[in-house]
Amino acid sequence: MKFISKVLIIMIAGYVLEMFLPWWSIAIAAFLGSALIRSKASFVAGFIAIALLWSLKALLIDFSSASDLPQRVAIIFPLRNKTGLIFFTAVVGGLVGGFAALTGSLLQRKRRSF
Repeated sequence: MKFISKVLIIMIAGYVLEMFLPWWSIAIAAFLGSALIRSKASFVAGFIAIALLWSLKALLIDFSSASDLPQRVAIIFPLRNKTGLIFFTAVVGGLVGGFAALTGSLLQRKRRSF
């Protein structure tokens, strides 16, 4: 239950922070979410939360626009189609969120040991 609540808190905080701050605010959300809620799977929770958030946002933007820009950007990378681009976006965001959540978890453990 802690894992699911951590994922949801990181997703909601990341969504809210991204409305007002740059893209790297997802790291702040993952860091704080992991520092506030203790669990053993902090990296996985941060990775899943931000990967889901970014993939859902990318899909929403893709469905709401009739542009061929995602297909053109996918060609710049060696991805072939926009599905690969959405997957690549989710993985990059997930890595940022995962490492930020891991850092928050390790900081909490360090603070507890004093």
